[in-house]
Amino acid sequence: MELLRKNNTLLIDKEAVYALLLCQKGLLYPVTHLMNESEMQEVDNTGLYKNQSFPFSFILAPSGKRNQEVIQKAKTGDVILLICENKICGKLITQSTFAINKQERVSKIMGGDIYSQKAQNIAQRIGNYAICGEYELTLEEMPNLLSKEKILQAKKRIKARHITSIVVEASPITRIHERIFRSILEDLDLLVIFLVCKDNEELLDYKIRLECLEYVVQNYLPKERILIFPFEDIYLFAGSHGIILEAILSQNLGCERIVVGENYPKLALYYDNQKLYSIFDTTKDIKIKIKMLNELVYCNECKTIVSVKTCPHGKHHHISYHSNFIRNILLAGLIPPPILLRKEVSAKTLSYLFPNRFKKIPCLDFSILPNDGILEEYNEEKIYLKLLELYQTFSLN
Repeated sequence: MELLRKNNTLLIDKEAVYALLLCQKGLLYPVTHLMNESEMQEVDNTGLYKNQSFPFSFILAPSGKRNQEVIQKAKTGDVILLICENKICGKLITQSTFAINKQERVSKIMGGDIYSQKAQNIAQRIGNYAICGEYELTLEEMPNLLSKEKILQAKKRIKARHITSIVVEASPITRIHERIFRSILEDLDLLVIFLVCKDNEELLDYKIRLECLEYVVQNYLPKERILIFPFEDIYLFAGSHGIILEAILSQNLGCERIVVGENYPKLALYYDNQKLYSIFDTTKDIKIKIKMLNELVYCNECKTIVSVKTCPHGKHHHISYHSNFIRNILLAGLIPPPILLRKEVSAKTLSYLFPNRFKKIPCLDFSILPNDGILEEYNEEKIYLKLLELYQTFSLN
């Protein structure tokens, strides 16, 4: 590794690798390569690339004193090795290098927001000089990103004609998510779920959110008609313009429309002359249709999940599925009511958040928990599920 550091190398993080991989796979089309200085200026000034909306330039400007020195010294034709987590992940043949305005770059990505913690984190990853040229990633283990080929295989397998995508945080996945997924699949053949990162992953991090989403899809939904696209480690989608990139990505995967909730923060809804507009009303040549979902709640009178716009009962009868509220229940170590989360999701999440919790209760064994008469070895997850069975036990006398 020390030898590599002495040669022309750039140390890049997983976020840069993911972004480069999206471009290499053609998922950011019409962008197909790293932009040079003139292309960067054109896109950042006009918001267009090849006459299609693209929110900001696609460049490589990794931070770090060593990286910046390598970029400044690089000459046309120089081969630069790309290093991620101490492994060679690709190479780049230098075309040109140029200075950038780091603050303007962060502002473009974040839609003007340069003071949030997320914006500050992004600023730390960006240097003052960028490099462009033809590149190729040669990872031994490619990130599990969807591709056009996987979409085509799925379409052929189930003879799908109509595809849609949806952007979710699933933090955690609730009964509302399931209802939405089923509703979409009633009208369309194939659903692509983009699971995105959150600004504050410490509350409920990506690993457990993805595990719970996959579990629900595998066990309670038509799994052959759902594809999950993990959006881990891609900061380009962090700001208010991220939804435009999500729409471009969906379009390049062959989706006809993208579904978002009306409260989705990146949608940037506004009214003008009593007409509702979104950020997509300012885009050009992004042909994918946008479907906005109304807020869904559980109505205690209707005894089912309903839209707030169609339920005849007042808000005092509604149980809202606010993710912050549900997360706080889980973070307090409590099991949310099954009306909010499936018990398996609660068990997986709590066993993840509080590992080895039940070792503090020495009398908790098979003689206390209900079983089928067979000695079982209980892990944390199973104990939560068995306790839930006890909570539901009552006497009819």
